[in-house]
Amino acid sequence: MNTNDIQLFALPLGGQLTSEEWNAFTIMLPFHVQKNIRQYKQWQDRQRALLGNTLIRWALLPFMNKAVCHITQDIYGRPTVANHKHWEGDFNLSHSGDWIVLALTTNGRVGIDVEKIKPVNKDIMHYALSKQEFHMALHQPLHAFYELWTLKEALFKTGLFPNLSPHLLDTIDIKTTRADLSTQLLYLDQRHPVTICWNNSSTNVKITTLNRQQLLQ
Repeated sequence: MNTNDIQLFALPLGGQLTSEEWNAFTIMLPFHVQKNIRQYKQWQDRQRALLGNTLIRWALLPFMNKAVCHITQDIYGRPTVANHKHWEGDFNLSHSGDWIVLALTTNGRVGIDVEKIKPVNKDIMHYALSKQEFHMALHQPLHAFYELWTLKEALFKTGLFPNLSPHLLDTIDIKTTRADLSTQLLYLDQRHPVTICWNNSSTNVKITTLNRQQLLQ
């Protein structure tokens, strides 16, 4: 991985795993993670959790020098690597609809959000957006709302705005006042926009689309 790149890994959810595939992925994860995954009622949610946790560990492995990778949470509930002398970077996971995505950087902070485009009403738009953003998105095609929402979520998920919830972040103000932050919007397909936000000097996002079998290698 080029240290000047922000790495984006994109993994399709795919069809339901067979029992053999499920077992192959499950044994790679700590017991407490397996227990949490089994609590989801819908197979899609269990599978997202299983593949997402596997994707994190797969992507971090090259930086761990074969050491055990301990994933924990900071005081705000944000996943992070626990006390590892070879790791100074950051990662962030998101999933929606047909995709699971992971952003990875070797330094600084990174946040990512993917959403599946589906109808929303004005009440949801009022809650999710600032007044400036609402008026901007109101008469735009539906995808404009999701582009704003993924941006807000990605900004929030960097952990750099811990005292605010996503709907309170005004992306218009942030873009004019936070020159240290970079963002990039892209589409995995016509229905799934994804936004990445980071705070280091990286200028390029490298996209890698994976399949499930690659995570087992």
